[in-house]
This record gives sequence, structure tokens and C-alpha cells, in this order.
Amino acid sequence: MSAPLPLPPRSAPELRDLEEQTQVGEVLLRALMRRQLRLSVLIIAVLVVLLAAQPLLAWVWPSYADIHVLSIPLPWLVLGVGSYPVLVLLGIIYVRAAETIDSEFGDLLRR
Repeated sequence: MSAPLPLPPRSAPELRDLEEQTQVGEVLLRALMRRQLRLSVLIIAVLVVLLAAQPLLAWVWPSYADIHVLSIPLPWLVLGVGSYPVLVLLGIIYVRAAETIDSEFGDLLRR
């Protein structure tokens, strides 16, 4: 059996457009930055909503502030300890989504 014939090199007009800073390249970069910005705003919005829910919960349910765990008020415990796993989780979600966006952009350029 003979080895398969190599495929002819493909031209990458999008990559050339980026390197030469043409209008098509600018549109591609703007679309990439828009997707990254949308992801960042979404992650920040989720964080703000989760953090803003704490005082709102204490306002709606006043006895929430009276609950103590190991003599520490529950709202302080939730904000002081419970916020870190949320931050780590949001960080992981952000990194994975950003890598997906970058990978899709790279695939677009390689086509």
C-alpha cells in the first residue's frame, strides 16, 4: 500500500486579512472581541446578582441575620466563605468558554 497523497496547502484568506489588517480582518477581530466582551459581562452579571442576593435575602427575611453557625452570623459566613467556591466556579466557566471562543476563531481562520 502506498502512502496517501498529501493535500495541497489551503490558502487562509481570513488569516491573511488579519495579518494585512484589511476590512475583513477588522470585522473578524471585532466579532471575536464582541463575543469575549459578551462572555465577560455575563460572568460579571452572574457574580453581581449572586452577591447582591445576600443583602436582599437579609432584607426580605430578617431572621436570616439572626442565624448563627459556630457563633458566626450566617450572612457573614456565606459571604466570607461561600463566595470563594462561587468565584472559582465562575472562573472555571469563564476560562472554558473563552478557550472555546478562541478555538472556534482559530478554526475559522484555518478553514
